[in-house]
This record gives sequence, structure tokens and C-alpha cells, in this order.
Amino acid sequence: MEWNDGKERALLEREQAKLRRECLAAGMTEEQIQLLRSCDEDWYRGRRREARHTQSLNITVFDEDDCDSDAKNPLLKKFLHKFSVEDNHFETERFGWIEQIENKDLYMAVSSLSDSDKEILTMLLYDGLKQKDIAEQRGVKKAAISRKIGRLKEFLKNFL
Repeated sequence: MEWNDGKERALLEREQAKLRRECLAAGMTEEQIQLLRSCDEDWYRGRRREARHTQSLNITVFDEDDCDSDAKNPLLKKFLHKFSVEDNHFETERFGWIEQIENKDLYMAVSSLSDSDKEILTMLLYDGLKQKDIAEQRGVKKAAISRKIGRLKEFLKNFL
């Protein structure tokens, strides 16, 4: 990013003069006007700092077909691994569906459950299995799964 301090300072001063006249006409005190000026100065310095410490990233020069790797921007070389992320969490994680819950309280509640409880919920809600099938796969009686699901329903009712 480029910064022309003389030009930017002149624009700020012009704006500050106009703002000062408007504030005086509105009945503001010098102290109040100076406080506004101080805030604007802080804003100006922040913009200047950002401009001086920000390097442009011209993406068009990074087409692999058009240029060799030596011509790449140093920022791209340093942060290339940050520019693209492959989100395969949902596909590889058994409980990845939990990440899709938008209600924060419900998400926190489901996340805090034991893996066993999460597995039962996954089998019931995500895999679409019946209580009988879950019981067979887990090697327990259907009544045990029914009780467990009943407790999970009661637990989750608090968050809906």
C-alpha cells in the first residue's frame, strides 16, 4: 500500500478545519472539539501505519503458467500454506455433523457428551438406525438403548 503523507495530512487538515467550524456553530466547546481532533489524529495515524506496513499481493502474477517460482511475491512464499485450506473434517470425523449445529448452546451441550452418547445420537439421527439396530450393533438390549435415548432427549430438551 502506498502512502503520500503530505497529501493525506493536507486532506486531514482541510477536513478538520471544516469540522471545527461546524462544531463551533453547533455550540461545542474548544475542549470537546479538541477531543474529536484527538480521535481523528489517532485514526489518521492508524491508517498511515497500516499503509506503511501492508504489502500489496498482486494475485495475477502468481499463475503458475505465467511465471516461474522465483518471481513470486515474498508474502506468497511465506504464507502460501495459509491461502488454501482443505476442510475434510466433516467427511473424516465420525461426529463431524456436530460442527454443523448452529445453536451455540445446543452445540456446546452435544459437544460435551461422552463419545458413547455421541455415537448413539449419530447412529440414531445421522445414520438413521432404529433402536433395535443400535442395540444389536452395540451388543446390548433394546431396553438399555431406549433408556439411554430417553435420557439424551431429556438432556437435549433444555437446549431447544
